[in-house]
Amino acid sequence: IGVTGVQTCALPIYLLYGGSMGPGKSYALRWSAVGYCMYIYGKYGITDLPAGLFSQDYPTLRDRQISKISLEFPEWLGKISDSSKWGLAFNLSAEYGSGHILLRNLDDPSKYKSTEFAAEFVEELTENDEEKFRLLKTRLRYPELEEVKFMGATNPGGIGHGYCKRDFVDHNAPDGERERYAYVHATVYDNKYQTKTYIKQLESLTEKEKKMYLYGSWDVFAGQFFDEWNPQVHICNPFIPDPKGFIVGGMDWGR
Repeated sequence: IGVTGVQTCALPIYLLYGGSMGPGKSYALRWSAVGYCMYIYGKYGITDLPAGLFSQDYPTLRDRQISKISLEFPEWLGKISDSSKWGLAFNLSAEYGSGHILLRNLDDPSKYKSTEFAAEFVEELTENDEEKFRLLKTRLRYPELEEVKFMGATNPGGIGHGYCKRDFVDHNAPDGERERYAYVHATVYDNKYQTKTYIKQLESLTEKEKKMYLYGSWDVFAGQFFDEWNPQVHICNPFIPDPKGFIVGGMDWGR
């Protein structure tokens, strides 16, 4: 999904790939990073392109990405190394553009204030607050390259649920780049390599949990008080009230 999207459209710049558990989000991120570096090299001849692959912390980065890269990426594609120039990175072979997938964590994103990334791929974006996301956006630039890309992969819920839903799912970002956001909804059923046992586990959850983890609903999440909330039922289209009508308003301040 990520590789195809990068190759065929200049917009969107910001893509969120998410929804249920188990559609292969981590897989999509690392292979999209490879595809992006190869695409830019093939189209523009740019070598040594830096693309960041981020997780919340190093243990998560190691378990979800580094260990998988070691198993999935063939030796002819490149290798992981830790150098003084690029730090810990997967470095593509010269015949594929010598791009660098920089393996980073977001425990303190301020350390990247002087770093430029041609592309950023972020694991579980909703685990990061909006301030971190906005900071990462300022690092998304590369000299004379218009096709910079951001891709996040995540489940609904978490500290960043609100802005991810607003910016990507509802297409209502508060900045001037609203048209550059896109969302690809993914479920476990999209992953042909997922086991039937795992799918059965998700299908056996409670109704609320199934909405979150099986269907990837952004209108139900952990900590929500009203489980029955349904935007198709509880939200109406804008309309002009009858000026002679009797209007009743209600508000719940929450807890």
